[in-house]
Amino acid sequence: MSVPADSARNDSLSLRRGLALLDAVREAAGPAHGISTNELAVRLGVHRSSVARLLAPLVDHRLLRRDASGRYHLGDGVLRLGQAYLAGLDLTSVAAPHLRALAARTEGTCLLVEPADVHVRRLDTVEAAPLVRMASRHADRLPMHCTASGKAVLSVAPAAWIDRVIATGLHAVTPRTITDPAELRAELARTRKRGFAIEDQEHEPEIRSVAAPVFNQVGDVVAAVSVATLVARMPPETLRATALAVIDTARALSAEMGAARGPATPRKA
Repeated sequence: MSVPADSARNDSLSLRRGLALLDAVREAAGPAHGISTNELAVRLGVHRSSVARLLAPLVDHRLLRRDASGRYHLGDGVLRLGQAYLAGLDLTSVAAPHLRALAARTEGTCLLVEPADVHVRRLDTVEAAPLVRMASRHADRLPMHCTASGKAVLSVAPAAWIDRVIATGLHAVTPRTITDPAELRAELARTRKRGFAIEDQEHEPEIRSVAAPVFNQVGDVVAAVSVATLVARMPPETLRATALAVIDTARALSAEMGAARGPATPRKA
């Protein structure tokens, strides 16, 4: 039996209002906060009685909870949904469309890596065009201290990670590789301040790259995305635009991984 059009529209409107209500409670989140029925009615622009009808099933399904003062908070049902979402995430699969879009936007070689002890491990590579054939494009692991991706990870990692990388030795890969611990720490501080990492022929001659970190739901760095190309194709005047594209991608990927934050707002290099 078909559902009358008016009934379908009313159901859709109720669903949209219920989602808006959940979002309003999320914005008011905090153990000492919460939000009242009257405040929700004002937020949604509907009568208090309509809000009460929307609240009842959300409380029944534990998506919301009502405290002793009558204010509403997110319930543990939201946590269960979030855990189910995160359990089904595969970083490489989630990142694939973002990497393709980044490659098309920058016309560079785009990498997704994850931390692996004192290295970063390559998870995926997308090449916009066969213009840049990097010698390391098939390498499984890359050093942290002389790659943009590695420095992006280290810039937001615990201090112990940086100490461990330095303790293993900052080996020169090219004449431009940073091999002095103090210089590396200073470079990581600059990276943290500007919001993205730069690699300028430190791992491969004639290759310049930029990278930004990716965070998970608890704010830990779990990956980095980067764009690499020939130095001539990423001069200083276009480097920032490429970095902004990388940061946009890292932020979008961090959001899909459940992160409350993404890479820092970029500053001048």
